[in-house]
Order: sequence, then structure tokens, then C-alpha cells
Amino acid sequence: MPESGAELEQDDERNLDIYGEGEFTDAFFKTLMRVQNNVVNLPGKKEHFDIYLAKKIYPVLVPGLESLSKEVERLMQDEGQIDSSIKERFNPCIFLAEYLMSNNPKYGHQKEYTEVFEKYARIERNRRFWSEERQNFLREFMGQSYQSNFTIQHIEEFVELIDKHLNAEGTIKDATKVKDLFRFLDEDQVIKFEEFYEIFSRNLIDC
Repeated sequence: MPESGAELEQDDERNLDIYGEGEFTDAFFKTLMRVQNNVVNLPGKKEHFDIYLAKKIYPVLVPGLESLSKEVERLMQDEGQIDSSIKERFNPCIFLAEYLMSNNPKYGHQKEYTEVFEKYARIERNRRFWSEERQNFLREFMGQSYQSNFTIQHIEEFVELIDKHLNAEGTIKDATKVKDLFRFLDEDQVIKFEEFYEIFSRNLIDC
């Protein structure tokens, strides 16, 4: 049944409650890290716009906005206790600018925000990489003699091929514990490329 207006309003309030016990919720991160095709040109590389924001901007901007909202709330609630001239002079843009200048995460301020955003940026970047490379590896797979009879004994060989293709110097091979990841397969059980790649790439997203 469709939700009532009251239920929808409650859902909105829950979605807006992004600071669960002082930590960000997954829903908030998914909102911030939604797929964007815009690319930022950085020295020596390119980066998706939202990942760039997550690594460089959000770690200081998000706590800055939180601090600003608390200051605005304080000024509004302390009626009669704060001189009216102070309220009149208050400029939210200046407040936020001063906060950003004095809380650079490079120098240890709000380091917990930096670490958590960098983690999610890394995960999202890896997820996109493996998603974009899927067709390339499918072509490689279709050129292998075992492509129609792909069993666990061939998986290590194909993972090694991927490692060499990316010049990963063994890091991908070492991070892919084939016997653990594909322990559900019988010795002669055939696995489709799609299922293999889903398990393989998901294992590497947080590496």
C-alpha cells in the first residue's frame, strides 16, 4: 500500500538524520557518492568529480556546514541573551570561510572525516574501474581455450592473465584467494564469466 503523508515525512526525517551517533550513515554516503560523469583534470591524472569532492572537499566542508548550522541554531535560540548587534553582523558565508581556512584536514583537523571519506572514495573508484574494464576482460576471456568450460582449475590462470594485463606485478593475483572465493565450486563445475567477474571484482573493491 502507498505510504501516508505522515509516513513519508517520517522517512524524510530519517534520511535527513545523517549523523547517527556522530557517524555518517551509508545512505548519506551513497547520496554523496552517486555516479557522476564529470571529470576533474588533476596534475598527471583525471578523477571523477564526486570522488574528487569526497577526497578533497567533503572532509572539511561537511563538518564546516555542521558547525555553521549549530551556530545559526544557537543565535536563533538564545533570544535576549545575545546582543542583537552580534546577530545583525553575523554572516554565514564569512563564518564558513573562516572555518574552512582554519580547519585544513592536511594539518590534522577533523582527521576522522578525512579518513572515512578517503575510504569511500577509494571503494567507489575501484568499483568504477572494474566496471569499466569488464568488457576488456570479457574479450580476453572469450579468446581463451577454456572459455566454454571455465572451472576452478582455470580461474587462477585467468586471474594471473588479468594481473599481467594491468601490469599489477602480482598484487591482484596475491589479493585473490581463489580457493576461498570460489570454494562453493566443485572441481569440474563450470562457472560463467559474469558470475566469476562479479565475485572477483567485488573482492578487490576495498583493496
